[in-house]
Amino acid sequence: MDEITHYALEFWQEYQGYIISLLKGIALLACGIYLAFFSRTRIRKVISKKDEILGNFLSQVLFVCIIILSAITALGTMGVQTTSIIAVLGTAGLAIALALKDSLSSLASGIVLIVLRPFKKGDLLELGSVAGRVEAINLFHTTLRLPDNKLAIFPNESVTKGVITNCTDAERRRIEWIVGVGYKSDIEEVKSILNAVIEKIDEISKDPAPFVGVTELSSSSIDFSIRVWIENNINIFAVRSQLIEECKKALDNAGVEIPYNQLDVRVSNK
Repeated sequence: MDEITHYALEFWQEYQGYIISLLKGIALLACGIYLAFFSRTRIRKVISKKDEILGNFLSQVLFVCIIILSAITALGTMGVQTTSIIAVLGTAGLAIALALKDSLSSLASGIVLIVLRPFKKGDLLELGSVAGRVEAINLFHTTLRLPDNKLAIFPNESVTKGVITNCTDAERRRIEWIVGVGYKSDIEEVKSILNAVIEKIDEISKDPAPFVGVTELSSSSIDFSIRVWIENNINIFAVRSQLIEECKKALDNAGVEIPYNQLDVRVSNK
């Protein structure tokens, strides 16, 4: 027992400074981690009262910064030469930045979205062919809740580079659809059939007035464009689906041909 005590005292005397530095470093790191979590929670709670998306974004950025600074400070306390580590991290960071340039571009785009604020949580957006309500803007991506309750995740870079249509403040949204009929069809008869279908769908607004007309003579059909408006709170996909189904039924009942894409080849014998 005396020998163990003797060796323990020698070990303590020889490595006392290292042990104290190690404990200080661990304590600083633990405090930094606690501060990071505490700050993230408090900032998110305070700022989210006015703007939830901004609160989430700033809390994530601050969390990452505090963790990095805490780790560097703890290493410095333990006697590690942080200058060399910072230099190595800088070199490694450059290499990582080149390898992850798309992700960093999404991060920069996220900052742009937060600063310029083209939309906020709950806004109804159209991003290309996808429409939904904004759930969150994170460091690298934006999430939309679709009408079928699916969650669509867009890289922030694609959001800023694409066309953003904010439909939140619009009283009505437009449905546009093109239907082609055969060249032997009577134009006025087709317009009458399509207008009759529109009149039967209650969700379609009468102001602005619906539009039905020929917009193109394509290679195998006469193309009619249908443009109607519905209230913003109505499910646009359900109304569009009903419109297409009813138009198809009405044209079939009237004997109006909806042709396939086709190419006529005529060979003449001389």
